[in-house]
Amino acid sequence: MKSIFLFTLCCIGQLLWAQTTSTLHTKNKKSIAAYKQAELLQQQRRFNDAINLLDQVIKKDPTFPEPYFKIGGMLLTMGNKASAKAYFCKGADILPNEKSFAGAYFTAGELCWLQGEYENAKVYFNRAIAVHPNDKKIQEQGPLYLKRCDFALDQLQHPIPFTAEKLPPIVNAFYIHSHPVLSADQKSMVFTARKGVGYNDDENMYWCTWNGTQWSAPVSISDKINTLNNEGTCTMSLDGSILVFVGCSRKDGLGDCDLYISRKIAGEWSTPQNLGSQVNSNAWDSHPSLSSDGRTLYFTSGRAGGYGSADIYVSYALEDGTWSKAKNLGNTINSKGSETSPFWHASGDRLYFTSDYHLGMGSDDLFYSEGKDTSWTTPVNLGYPINTHLSDGTLYITIDNKKGYFSRFENQNNYTSKVFLYSFDLPKAIQPPIASTYAQGHIYDLVTKKPLSATIELIDLSTQQVIQKVSSDAKDGTYTIVITEGKEYGLYITKSGYLYESLYFDYKEPVNVTPVSLDAYLKPAASGANITLNNIFFDVNSVKLQDKSTTELNKLIAWMKENPNVRIELGGHTDNVGNELFNKNLSLNRAKAVSDYLISQGISAQRLVIKGYGAGAPVADNTTDDGRARNRRLEIKIL
Repeated sequence: MKSIFLFTLCCIGQLLWAQTTSTLHTKNKKSIAAYKQAELLQQQRRFNDAINLLDQVIKKDPTFPEPYFKIGGMLLTMGNKASAKAYFCKGADILPNEKSFAGAYFTAGELCWLQGEYENAKVYFNRAIAVHPNDKKIQEQGPLYLKRCDFALDQLQHPIPFTAEKLPPIVNAFYIHSHPVLSADQKSMVFTARKGVGYNDDENMYWCTWNGTQWSAPVSISDKINTLNNEGTCTMSLDGSILVFVGCSRKDGLGDCDLYISRKIAGEWSTPQNLGSQVNSNAWDSHPSLSSDGRTLYFTSGRAGGYGSADIYVSYALEDGTWSKAKNLGNTINSKGSETSPFWHASGDRLYFTSDYHLGMGSDDLFYSEGKDTSWTTPVNLGYPINTHLSDGTLYITIDNKKGYFSRFENQNNYTSKVFLYSFDLPKAIQPPIASTYAQGHIYDLVTKKPLSATIELIDLSTQQVIQKVSSDAKDGTYTIVITEGKEYGLYITKSGYLYESLYFDYKEPVNVTPVSLDAYLKPAASGANITLNNIFFDVNSVKLQDKSTTELNKLIAWMKENPNVRIELGGHTDNVGNELFNKNLSLNRAKAVSDYLISQGISAQRLVIKGYGAGAPVADNTTDDGRARNRRLEIKIL
C-alpha cells in the first residue's frame, strides 16, 4: 500500500514540473530573476532553498502565480500534500481563467479531492475543463472527478453506522501495519509490518494470539519465511495451515515481487515455494487472498495484458499440487486504474477489494462484488465513513460477519505518516449475505488415542461438490473446517487403514451459527469395527433412497475399493414408533436398498451381508424427536 502511495505522489510531481510555462505572468524583473534562480536550485534538488527563495518572491510580488505552482510541485515531491494544496489553490485563484494554467487548476482540484474538500475540488476541476477543452486527460478525467465529488458529498449526508477502534499498542508496535488476516476461531492474527519508511527498513510478517481478553505481543512468523528482503501482504487458509505471501527480490523470483506458499506441518512452517509461472509473472505480483480451504487464490498483478495498472486475478489449486494459469477477473471488477487488496470472504459469495478508479471518495476506496471466476456484479462502494478521502484498504471480515479489520494512515498530509490496524463492528449494510462458522477439534486413533493426520472433506449433499478439503495436523491431530449456512453438508474424515467417519450438518435455514467442537476417533479397519452412515436418507416409511444419499454411497464404494478384501454387514435400524414387524422389514429392506446400489456400482454381492434390526438396538432415547432420529440409521460392520 505504501509503495503505491509513493508512486502516485511521484507521478503527480512529475506532471506538475511539466506545467512550467515559458511566459511568466509578471513584469517584475527581480521576481523573474529570483524565479529562474529557484529553478536552478530545484534542479540541484535543493528544494528547501528554492522554496525559501520563492516565498520571498511571493511576499514582494503576491500576484505572480508561477512561484505558487513551483513551490506546490516541490512540496508534493517532498510528500507534503496539505501545504502543496494551499500553494496550488492560491496560485490558481490569482488567474482563474488562464488557459496555460489548466493543468495547475486540475492539480489543485485533485489535491482538494484527496483531502476531502469536495466543493473546492469541483471549482478547480470546472475551471480546468472550461479553459482547456482540447486537453484529452482533462476532458476524460475532469467529469469523472466531478462525479466522484458529487458521490462523496452524497455519502457524507448518508453515513452508515461505523466506529473504528485502533488495536492496542502491543499490536500496533511498529511504524507501518497492514493486511491483517485472522484464523477461523479469531484466536490468531498475522499482519505485515515495517519499523519505518526508510530504504533499509525491512518488511516482515508477524503473528500474535488472542487469549480471550487481550492480544499477545507480535512475533516473527518464522525464520524460514521472513528474510533480509521484504516479505508481507499474506493470506492464510482459515485452518491456519496454508500461508501465501509476497516475497520480493528473491533469487527464485520471476519478477520484483512474487507469491510464495508455505504449509504448517507438525506445527512448523515449511520452506516457502514460489507458486510458479502459472501464477507469477515478470511484473509485480502481490496482495493474495485464499479461500477458506486454501484451494482458490485471488491476487493483484501489474502484468501486461490487464485493463489497468494493477488488476485482480484468480488461480485454482489442482489435484497434483500445482496451480492453474491465472485468469483476469474481467472488466467488471478491473478498471483503467488499480484494483488491489482482494479479500474473498469465507462464505464464498463475495469479493471485497480496493480501487482507485471505481466511483469513490478518495484515492483508494473499498468495494465489494458478488460472483466467481470471471462473472461479477457491478462493484458496490462500502460507503462513508468506512471509506473517506484517505486511502482505505486491506479489509478483512471474520467468518461470522461480526467484525472487520483494516489499516489506515494516521495522517496523510505526509507520506511518512504511520499506518495502524483497526477493528470495527461490521454494519449490516455491508455484511455478506450469509454467515459461516467452523468445526474444530482433533482426530485420534480410537485404540491408541494418538493423534492422526487425516483428510477432512465438507461436501454439499445436494450437488456432491467438495466445498472444503483440509488435513488434520500430524503432531496434535487438530483441524478446522468452515461451514456456511444455506446448505446440507456431509463431513467425511478418512485415513488409509481406518473406517471413515461421516457426519451430517443441516444449515439450510438461516440460524445463529455457532462454532462446533468436534473430536473424532477413527476405528482401525479390523473385524468387528462399525460406523453409522449418517448421510443415508430415505423417504418417510419408505425404502426409496433420497438423491442426497449419493455422496455417502459413493464414499462407501470408494472405501470398499480401497479395501478389496473386506466383507461388511449392512444393518438397518428404526425407532420404536409403529408396528414391530413393519419396523423390522423396513430396516431390512433399507439395508437391501443400499446393498443393491453398491452391487449396481460394481461391488461384489459376496462382500455384503444385510440385516434388519428394527428397533431392537437403539443408541438413543426413543422418547424424544432427536433420540428417535438417531435411532433411525444404517450401520456397517466389518466381518
